[in-house]
Order: sequence, then structure tokens, then C-alpha cells
Amino acid sequence: MYNKDTVSIIIPVYNEEIHIEKCLNSIINQTYDNIIEILVLDGMSTDSTRDIIEKFENEKIRIIDNPKKIQSAGLNKGIEMAEGDIVVRVDGHALYDKNYVSGCVSTLNKLKSQNVVNVGGPTYLLTSKSYIENCIVFLHESKFGIGVAKFRQKDYQGFVDTVWNGAFWRWVFDKVGLYNESLARSEDNDMNNRILKAGYKIYQNKDIISYYKPRSSIKKIISQNFANGKEIGGSLITNREIVRIRHLVPLIFLLTILLFGATYRLFLLSKVIEVLALGSYFLIDILECIKIGSKNGIKYMPLMFILFFLLHIAYGAGTAVGFFKSLVFGRSK
Repeated sequence: MYNKDTVSIIIPVYNEEIHIEKCLNSIINQTYDNIIEILVLDGMSTDSTRDIIEKFENEKIRIIDNPKKIQSAGLNKGIEMAEGDIVVRVDGHALYDKNYVSGCVSTLNKLKSQNVVNVGGPTYLLTSKSYIENCIVFLHESKFGIGVAKFRQKDYQGFVDTVWNGAFWRWVFDKVGLYNESLARSEDNDMNNRILKAGYKIYQNKDIISYYKPRSSIKKIISQNFANGKEIGGSLITNREIVRIRHLVPLIFLLTILLFGATYRLFLLSKVIEVLALGSYFLIDILECIKIGSKNGIKYMPLMFILFFLLHIAYGAGTAVGFFKSLVFGRSK
């Protein structure tokens, strides 16, 4: 119905040898028949990512060097080169339902009169036979863990302040600018904030579905969330508009237990607040673990209990580090 709208797929990648073949196959097999190009922006991968891509005998696929290596730079290069009416951003770590692109195009068209310029959908996380990997999946899906934002909720459909990846009318970048290359991780939040400030809207359609493979180790998920928190902390100084209350909850929790823990023996009020803060936190933690255990197996409960706490502390600590680093040195340091 909307085949007049040409689509450019842009995929920033770096060392994605494990996932890139399946990702590209899911794009090649899309039902939408007016995808005119698939631009893979490679951040100079050191594994076999490029070799795998070059084996595809598809004239639409082009590998483009991204010497700056960061994702925002790759996205910008792809957008500048894109010839389609619509730019669909794709993550090389994910798979896409065969109707993903058609869903994006039809949703953009249906909501054009409402100033919607970016659309997306929920991401279904892929479980495996690995105990730890499944725990990490449950961590992402839990509202207590990472999944509190509307765009992370599978059944939510409606206007949002951001979506995962996104499909954009190409012209909107001429209006609001390209991605901010000084941002290591929150470039999508910054972009979507500028879109909203310009008077446009963002929409999540629950039928636009992708499948994502999250980090596979505890060390990686903790490091990732520390880095995410650090970026948010820096944004408190340099780009406060992209920060939401949900981003600051881990920092508030961390500061509360540290401050009142340090003065625990000095003041009765400190004892009360410390006990209430930790008690209420671990009560919610236990209840969430019971919920996950009842659905997926009680064997996941012990590690989930620990992971929730480590996740929130890491994110909160990262936020504090990012804030003070940006305050003292500025964004560039």
C-alpha cells in the first residue's frame, strides 16, 4: 500500500561476527519490497564481520568504513549517504520480524498528519540454554530492573519520548540535525529529545517487532550499565533535557544508603532512613524475584536477587562518576 516510500537501512556495526549474518538475513527477507539500500557502517572491525558481510551476494548491501568507530558517527555517515525517503536504523546485534520494515512505513504514513516522524516497536529478548544469559534477559524485561520505560514494554502502544533504534522520515534530520558525535551512548535520547522540541512526535507500535540478544555475562551487563549511568551523569551537566526521573533513581538510592549509612551510628534519623531504604528495596527485590521464579523457575531467584542490586548500584555509581567528571573536566575528557 505504501510502496512509493523508498527505504534506506543503516546498520552501524563493530565486531559483530556472531550476529551479523542472521541480522542481514532478517533484513533481506523483509516483506517490504522497496528497500533500496542496506548501508553497513563498519567501525573498522577486527574480527570476521566484514568477511561475513562480503559473502552476501546482494547488490543492495554496501560496506562503508566508519573510521571514527563510535555509533553516532556511523549513523551520521549512513544518514548523509541515504537516498531513501525513510531511514530505518538497525542494530547488528538483533533480528527483525519479516514485517518490521513494512510496519514502520505504514505507521509513519498513518500518523503523518499527527506530526509523527519516528516510529519503532518493542524488542523481544532471546533466551538460551545458559542460566546466566537467561537471568540477564529477565533483568531487561523486569520493570524493577531495566524495563520501566514505555518503549521497553511489549504491550505498550502510543506516543513515547524515545524508541529503540527507530524509523525516520529522512527529511527530519534536515530539520533537527544529525546525531551528536560527542555522546558515546545517549545519542538516541538526544536525537529524540530534539525531535520532540521541534514539535514532532515519536510513536511505538507494538506490532513492529525485533528480537535482541543481550550481553552474555554478568561482567558485561554490569559494565554496560555503569557506562550508561556515566553517560546520564555527564548529561546532567551538558544536556540535562534528555535526563528523565527514571534515570536518576539508582543514583538517589545509592546516595541514600551511602549518606545515611555513614551517619548510621550518629543519628536516630539516619538509622530509620537507612533501614527503610534498604528494607523497602530488598522487599521489592524479593517480590520481583518470586514473580520471575514462579514464571520461569525458582532456580533463577538467587542470582536475580543479586543482579538487581548490582545493576542498580553500578548504574548509580556510573551516574555519580559521569556527573563529577563532566563537572570538572567537561564532556570531552
